[in-house]
Amino acid sequence: MKILAIISSPRRKNTYNAIKEIERIHKQHYDCEYEYLFLNKINLEGCRGCHICLTKGEEFCPLKDDHDVIVNKIESADGVILASPNHTMNVNWRMKNYIDRYSYLMHRPRYFHQRFLILITSGSYRGIKQASNALSLMASGGKVIGRIGIMNSPGMNDKKREKQSKKLEKEATKFANKMKKPFNYKPSFGHLVWFSAFKAVYKGEADESLADYRYYSKKKFFVDMKLSFGQKFTLKLFNGLFGFLIRIGMV
Repeated sequence: MKILAIISSPRRKNTYNAIKEIERIHKQHYDCEYEYLFLNKINLEGCRGCHICLTKGEEFCPLKDDHDVIVNKIESADGVILASPNHTMNVNWRMKNYIDRYSYLMHRPRYFHQRFLILITSGSYRGIKQASNALSLMASGGKVIGRIGIMNSPGMNDKKREKQSKKLEKEATKFANKMKKPFNYKPSFGHLVWFSAFKAVYKGEADESLADYRYYSKKKFFVDMKLSFGQKFTLKLFNGLFGFLIRIGMV
């Protein structure tokens, strides 16, 4: 079992130490291998906001760096930990740049065979939920099986630190147990609606959104798999509904 930890903090302190503790607990229960990827150590240039990845396709991004290296590492892992400190009620700037550079994954998901753990370390409870929600978008079709928000304020007393330590141990054990179970992708209702909506929206958008048009016009669903009658009916129902809403100008 291979776990990839993507860490946006350049310091090997609170966020790094939390993941090391998760790794320690995980290895107590099951055989696993951890790989650490620090965003400050990899060449991932700042997003220019040109939207080319969204409209033409990610392969046309003008930035030539280690973008594909990260994607390949995620797809070769069984589980992925996305970890960031909470800075000003959100992820830090390196993780925000990571989100921006892979924003097309919210249009064209691909990590259906990976499971994700979202880790936020913070000096305050404020902002943990916001940061976690922002980072969860990067699962891109994958299954988020855990969210951990850990407090590490310098002013915390020993009792509060012990409480946070027990919380981390509890959530890390849950993560390890969930990763041990066999995982096969099963379409959720949300994914069925997501696919139906995007397929309807980009049905006639070959000029302005070529990448999405090509992606959805070639697919019957995100994953090439046998769907049940109910799942096919759901796709057809919501595709028709969104198509109707588009025609009358409500979408």
